[in-house]
Amino acid sequence: MIAVALAVVATAVVALLVGAGLSLRRSARELAGLVEELEGRFEAVVGEAEATIDLARGELARVDDLVGSAEAITATVGSASRVAHAVLAAPLIKAVAIGSGTLRAGRSLRGRR
Repeated sequence: MIAVALAVVATAVVALLVGAGLSLRRSARELAGLVEELEGRFEAVVGEAEATIDLARGELARVDDLVGSAEAITATVGSASRVAHAVLAAPLIKAVAIGSGTLRAGRSLRGRR
């Protein structure tokens, strides 16, 4: 009787272990399928990220070129402004002084008549 009870318990334990093993096997297959799906999605996301990074690098290079051009234009305009000031300041001041002196002389001559 004890032997029969032990056999029944052992059979039940074996059945439970086989059931648990089958369940683990099914779960492992599902997990492997999910891993493959995630790998595919990961590769797609990484590909899109790389494309976006390449586009950003191109735009950054373009902006860098524009900033360099703007700096060159600023330097050129600054140089031209300094040259114009140096060339025109003294003659313009002299012309204004001559005009002012001429007006004073004219007023002075009119006042004496």
